[in-house]
Amino acid sequence: MNKVSMSTLEVCSMMLLFLTGSTIVVGLNFTAMEDSIWAVAMEIGFGIILFYFYLLIVKKSSWKEFVPLLQMGFGSFLAKIIAFIFSFYFLYIAARVMNDFAFFTTQILYPDAPNWIASVPFLLIVGYSVMLGIEAIARSAVIMTFFSFLILVILWLLGFFSEEFQARYLLPLFSHGWKPIRTMIFPTGLTFPYGELVVFLVLLPFTAQKEKLQKVVWIPIVTAGVIIMITMELVIGILHAPFANTYYFPFVKAMELVTYLGIIEHMEIFTYLLLIGGGFIKVSVFMYAARVVLTQLFKMKQKNWHVFLLMAAVYLLSLHRSRDIAEHLYVGLKLVPYYLHIPIQFVLPFLLGVVVFWKTRKGKGEQRSG
Repeated sequence: MNKVSMSTLEVCSMMLLFLTGSTIVVGLNFTAMEDSIWAVAMEIGFGIILFYFYLLIVKKSSWKEFVPLLQMGFGSFLAKIIAFIFSFYFLYIAARVMNDFAFFTTQILYPDAPNWIASVPFLLIVGYSVMLGIEAIARSAVIMTFFSFLILVILWLLGFFSEEFQARYLLPLFSHGWKPIRTMIFPTGLTFPYGELVVFLVLLPFTAQKEKLQKVVWIPIVTAGVIIMITMELVIGILHAPFANTYYFPFVKAMELVTYLGIIEHMEIFTYLLLIGGGFIKVSVFMYAARVVLTQLFKMKQKNWHVFLLMAAVYLLSLHRSRDIAEHLYVGLKLVPYYLHIPIQFVLPFLLGVVVFWKTRKGKGEQRSG
């Protein structure tokens, strides 16, 4: 397999778009009403702890690649099964993110158009980027991060200073108690988007500046959380919290309502650009990670025709229980967190971490006694 390397800036940019891309457009959760931002603030802390746990696993293993890391933790036979499970998981989540993009396109831009009109061209671009490799994806992330942040700041300013924004909608705080906050955090808030960083277990060994990355990797996680919090406050201030959860795309609806002098309007179109950039990075990262895992598993060199098989798999998986957006969201919010996210984001990494920590500690003990 060809050696690749990414700079710290590229990894952090990729993580930032990965966390915010689809979240601020289609993944905002207002279960805790006005207190939703406090739930997000707690999720930021959890995301930092979780990612540093993933980072520690890879570091303790001497930065082993993913399949050798699994073999270190679970043995050769079991590692092959778990590697296949992870590759399926990456492809399935890629399919779900692609569906987010497709439903957004066919509901907002081209009503009543079939989903494949949006998903197939998007998938072709992602497939091409995966063929170019993770370095090309990472460099694209650096460029798109700048433009995405610029668009966000403009939308925030236009939204917060508009007549439609009502600061009184942000209050009262803590009027519903802790139960809605707990409900918002578990399991959805714990697993999306921060738990999906489990995919970086595959990518971390490709980082060039490993020591530097460990010191700054919390920055994109905190930045992503702050971006989500500011966007949620904007949406609550325009739509009001009780109504924000009634929309499939609350940020889009909020920006649709914002007008200036009856001339400047329909600014929701810019949210589409955010979803294109973030969704592209997220799907590309998941698909590339699946490619890496499968090539390591079967000990093959990476070939372009492999990517076409992965594209076909993603498209077929996108058809499963996604006949409409209501079913798509039900599966994503009610089923996937319990049956896929929790076992793969928490249970398997925890077991892997326990074994890796025990083996490395045992090795150090033997060295001292020797």
